[in-house]
Amino acid sequence: MKILQGSRIPKANGHYSTAIVSNHLLFVSGQLPISKEGKDYENAEFEEQFNVVFHNLEDILLASSTNFQKVVKVTTYLSDVQYWKQFNALFADFIGKHKPVRTVIIVPELPQGFKLEVEIIAEV
Repeated sequence: MKILQGSRIPKANGHYSTAIVSNHLLFVSGQLPISKEGKDYENAEFEEQFNVVFHNLEDILLASSTNFQKVVKVTTYLSDVQYWKQFNALFADFIGKHKPVRTVIIVPELPQGFKLEVEIIAEV
């Protein structure tokens, strides 16, 4: 098992690792709309929050020598069902033709009023 760290990896905000590689799989903790520099986007529109989260995920994938085409599983938490259609469209645009397994869970709220949190598992 290897815990990933470095300038491309957003820092964990608690007692957990942002990303771990184990048995040729990359496990990424839930990513909130917080840039790797620590700027949060709690008051941003959904699309901007989505972009921050997915660019963080992309950086983590690249730091692990993999990419979105190797993503096996995506778990997404949305703070309101109204974001589901927008999430689906943005996700399809961002990830392209690849269709990993995916779960979208609607929750009553996320930390700091964020609108989404996303975790992934990918092959490396």
